[in-house]
Amino acid sequence: MFSKLKKTWYADDFSYFIRNFGVFTLIFSTMTLIILQVMHSSLYTSVDDTLHGLSNNPQAVIQLAVNRATEEIKDLENAATDASKTEIKPNVSSNTEVILFDKNFTQLLSGNRFLGLDKIKLEKKELGHIYQIQVFNSYGQEEIYRMILMETNISSVSTNIKYAAVLINTSQLEQASQKHEQLIVIVMASFWILSLIASLYLARVSVRPLLESMQKQQSFVENASHELRTPLAVLQNRLETLFRKPEATIMDVSESIASSLEEVRNMRFLTTNLLNLARRDDGIKPELAEVPTSFFNTTFTNYEMIASENDRVFRFENRIHRTIVTDQLLLKQLMTILFDNAIKYTEEDGEIDFMISATDRNLYLLVSDNGVGISAEDKKKIFDRFYRVDKLEHAKKVVLV
Repeated sequence: MFSKLKKTWYADDFSYFIRNFGVFTLIFSTMTLIILQVMHSSLYTSVDDTLHGLSNNPQAVIQLAVNRATEEIKDLENAATDASKTEIKPNVSSNTEVILFDKNFTQLLSGNRFLGLDKIKLEKKELGHIYQIQVFNSYGQEEIYRMILMETNISSVSTNIKYAAVLINTSQLEQASQKHEQLIVIVMASFWILSLIASLYLARVSVRPLLESMQKQQSFVENASHELRTPLAVLQNRLETLFRKPEATIMDVSESIASSLEEVRNMRFLTTNLLNLARRDDGIKPELAEVPTSFFNTTFTNYEMIASENDRVFRFENRIHRTIVTDQLLLKQLMTILFDNAIKYTEEDGEIDFMISATDRNLYLLVSDNGVGISAEDKKKIFDRFYRVDKLEHAKKVVLV
């Protein structure tokens, strides 16, 4: 994966990778924060509801304190008697503790020494508020409590009880919450790492159409240059011939003029076809028409002229002796591409042979030369659209059918 990241760093799709990865990071970070916040806010909902319920029932709180006291104070007996008269029974769990205070906030019970609650110091300003405290028991272990302080409002004049504090141990809740938070962070971190891989994939997928479009544009320019080279060479040769015969009449050079005009028409149709190829993927719809055998002889004559100018030996053989039905413009385009490749990849004084034949249903073009060849692997792709061989291996002859 690190090699892919390094490769992407220098690739064209790096900006897409950063964008996708940033979005995934933002999403997972937000989800993690929201989940942790919801868990933390709902962690003490039940505990706080219990504390609020007990704060509205001070008599039951005092009864609970007396029942759990290991040493009873004489003054508490009257308070317990008064508290036992209430019909409201508190809904408490075994981890609930009660501390009773007098008006000076001095603890009246000594049964909480093991839990370390006898060291708690409270003030009047804390009345009615729920808050969290940490205390250490006799073994030095930290315990976490949620606590609320209330006034008892005991009517008996014989008791010193003025305030009561209800505490609920939430250490197990805290431990469970921490484990859940760790699990959530691990899961989100795992998905965050997966998003890294997903960002790589999405970046490649997102940039692929753009790269294909750029490649098509580049291929279009190369293909246009590739296919226009031969018609332009024919035009140049014909026009230079006219300059070499300044005294000739139009009738004398009519053949050169006609050939030049034909090449101009061919280039016009050629550029139209190239634009169509660039604009749509389904290619060009062939326009079938009758093609006479003289078409091939004229085309080969032009090729022979170009080959001579490039110091190449060109030989052709036309085995078609009847009219055939095909798209003349597309056929000439194909012949020009094959001939241009042969010229381009054959050294000076090289030999090029071009033979054309036909059966009832098929047309065969055979081009051979003694220039560089094409590997067996690349031969499978030579008819792919805009395909170009990157590295050519030397060979004695290459045949394209």
